Amino acid sequence: MKEFAIYSGLRAGLFAVCFAILWFALHTWLSLFPLLLLALIVSSIFSIFVLRAARDRLAGKIETRAAKISHRLDQARTAEDDD
Repeated sequence: MKEFAIYSGLRAGLFAVCFAILWFALHTWLSLFPLLLLALIVSSIFSIFVLRAARDRLAGKIETRAAKISHRLDQARTAEDDD
């Protein structure tokens, strides 16, 4: 799914940007692990707002695929009942 790859790439990119900014700002006060955790928290919060459009496209695609699969399963059940 192209939308999943795009959304995942954007999340990873946002994390990398947050980590880079925090590294340059705080690397003298914090070690690597706390910086990674802080970058994870900050990027998660920003992704709620910044990546809303990409997340909505991904959710729409997943919903469409789920509806198609559900429809096919209903058709298969109906075909079995007719036999």
